[in-house]
Amino acid sequence: MAKKEVIIEVRDGDETYSCKVKRPSVEVMSRVNKLSKTDEIVAAGEMLKGCWVEGDEEIRQDVYLTLAIVAQMGGIRDEITAEIKN
Repeated sequence: MAKKEVIIEVRDGDETYSCKVKRPSVEVMSRVNKLSKTDEIVAAGEMLKGCWVEGDEEIRQDVYLTLAIVAQMGGIRDEITAEIKN
C-alpha cells in the first residue's frame, strides 16, 4: 500500500530540518492548482500548509525551505501505480 505520510528532510548549510507531510486532499490540490497559475510561491506555501502534519517550524517560516520540501512532496505518489486491465 502506498504511503500516505512521508518524512522529508532538507539541509541549509550545516542545519538539517525535517517535517512529516500527508497526501493533499482534493480541496488542497484544487486551491494549489488555481494559485499556481498566478503565484507559484503562494501555491507552494498553501501546499505545505494543507499537507503539514508536524515538523520544524523553520520550514514554514523560510520560503527556501518551504520550496525545497514542496519540491520533494511528489515522492508521496511515487508508490502509486495504475494500469488498464481488460
